[in-house]
Amino acid sequence: MPMPSAPFWLILIAAIVFVAIVIAAWSVVFMFAVGLVVFAILLPIVNWLERRGIHRGIGAAVMVLLSVALTIAVGVLAFRIFFDQLLPFFAAIPSYLEDMQEVAPPWLASLITDILNAIHNAAASIDPTTIALGLFAGVLGLVGTVLTWTLVPFFVFYMLVDEPRLAHGFQNSLPGPWKPYVQTSVRIFIDDFVRYFKAELVVGAIQGTAVTIGVFIIGLIVGAPLSDYVLLLGVIAGVMELLPQIGPIIALIPALILALATSPLAVVLVSGFYMVVFIIEANVLVPKIEGSVISFRPAVVLFLVAVGIGIGGIVGGILALPVSAIVRDLFSYVFHQLERQSLGEPIEPLTEPVRTPLD
Repeated sequence: MPMPSAPFWLILIAAIVFVAIVIAAWSVVFMFAVGLVVFAILLPIVNWLERRGIHRGIGAAVMVLLSVALTIAVGVLAFRIFFDQLLPFFAAIPSYLEDMQEVAPPWLASLITDILNAIHNAAASIDPTTIALGLFAGVLGLVGTVLTWTLVPFFVFYMLVDEPRLAHGFQNSLPGPWKPYVQTSVRIFIDDFVRYFKAELVVGAIQGTAVTIGVFIIGLIVGAPLSDYVLLLGVIAGVMELLPQIGPIIALIPALILALATSPLAVVLVSGFYMVVFIIEANVLVPKIEGSVISFRPAVVLFLVAVGIGIGGIVGGILALPVSAIVRDLFSYVFHQLERQSLGEPIEPLTEPVRTPLD
């Protein structure tokens, strides 16, 4: 097989520089990556509106405004949940632990005592001035973040309006032999990344709705404090769905704390309900909705998520599967084409992502 050509080395160097820039400016890159995801979701709708005779700029503006309105509504709901349920939940944890300590077996009561002592010691060592300065810095950081994120709607709007010209110019700038590789790479990226997060949003919405309804019904039976945090537990279940395998387990922890502070019946009902939800999520929702997008075995999923969390924290855990799928499919495609090239066969455009034995 011949040695790689000069353009290959140029692309390799450019890719290394690109990755270095992404790592150095991760927060900014992540913001525009979110914009690209929104752009990919809205693009088919804008194209459809244009085919129906609506000016592309008007269609793009309407869809961006609707997206901004939806984001603001979700943000207001998130702040409402944060101040009305999440903060009171954290503040009430010591009292819930004390209630649990009264009925817990000796070994668990001893563990709860150690936790309460650690909480009291940590609270006693906090300086009010430090809290005030931290709160002030947090408010300034939040304002700066919000102002920075206001760039995203404009970025999405310009991308939607200019997409035909951008795509045409990009296609014309590619050398002929590169076009099949670049086109397929873009398709793999869009299919694996965007479709994965669409599937995650659907599964998360179903999971959050199911938990909200189930906990509400259980709350009617067992009462407070479980019944006071129905919406919070539903939101946690929906958000934690972004973390495959371990997300549902994390979502169970606050529900069990509240159930233990309510009654033994609440523990039984919550444990049984969450077990049923986990089984349905793992055996019905994920295989049906996400199975066509990300096809990794459970052991591989756990490994990839753990590596992602180790590298990039929660964001790394969320991105672990789509990024791994992109790398897998790109490697499989390139390897397949190099194999065809070594046999003297022409380049074959990809019709379906090539899977590996790890699937």
